[in-house]
Amino acid sequence: MAMDDNAVSDMLRREELWLIKSFLSITDPSKRQRVLKLAEQLAEDAASDPAGLAFASIQASPAETPKDAPARTE
Repeated sequence: MAMDDNAVSDMLRREELWLIKSFLSITDPSKRQRVLKLAEQLAEDAASDPAGLAFASIQASPAETPKDAPARTE
C-alpha cells in the first residue's frame, strides 16, 4: 500500500468515526430513524450511480473533515 493509499484510508476512517459519533449523539429516536432512512436512500443512489457518490468522501480535504462530533444533535 502506497503512502497516498494510507492517507486516504486514514481520512476515510476518521470520517467513519465522526459519522458514528455524530449519529450516537442523536438522542431522539425519530430523528435517528430519519438519519437511517436518509443513509439508506443515499446508499441506493450511490449503487445506481457509482461514479457520482463513490468518490465524494475521498475528495474532501482533511481540513473539511471535522475532528470531533458535536455534543448533541437534536
